[in-house]
Amino acid sequence: SIPMKIGYIEAEGIVADVNLDDCNSCGLCVKNCPFSAIQMVDDKPDVIKALCKGCGLCAADCPKDCVAIVHYSDEQIMAQVVAALKDKPAEKIIAFACHWCALGGVDMAGVSRLQYPPNVRIIRVMCAARVATKFVLRAFELGTAGVMVAGCEFPTCHYITGNYQAEKRMERAKKALVNRGYDPNKLWMVWLSAADGPRFAGIVRDMVKKLSLG
Repeated sequence: SIPMKIGYIEAEGIVADVNLDDCNSCGLCVKNCPFSAIQMVDDKPDVIKALCKGCGLCAADCPKDCVAIVHYSDEQIMAQVVAALKDKPAEKIIAFACHWCALGGVDMAGVSRLQYPPNVRIIRVMCAARVATKFVLRAFELGTAGVMVAGCEFPTCHYITGNYQAEKRMERAKKALVNRGYDPNKLWMVWLSAADGPRFAGIVRDMVKKLSLG
């Protein structure tokens, strides 16, 4: 149906939800939302579901961990990290791939039957900006060989500023890794188009080589 005809639009299933009990009203979610989908109401953030696109940037930014993304909650993503690294974590690479371009490149590699080392474990996120620093730190705590965060090529992003925000956060994550005694060079940021299957395969091969996994 045409929204202008029926007078309303239905929200997408993947949207942000704020736990106001834990919120300290810092305003980061309001400030950084690419779609202005969060506004302050009575000094508390309120998500306008019809505007929210579910990128997850707000959840990754929240210092109190009180923003959840439906179907992509912290608990769901962290559970995938833990499961992927349950056996022989030192031989595995965790790759967070954005649903749109980066994962398209991964699919292209598969459809094209390109060969690359089996060390990589791919975790889908709607946007690279959904990748919180704590996901990266947890992967290293569990013994991963390395982490890849793959998003859309600049300047394009399905969520406008998602890849820019992801890049800034991963630079901060590298500093957090150093503070905890981990090698920041084992955290890779890559930017792919949906047609970059050969490039993705090449990046995995290069990463495996530099991490001495091959």
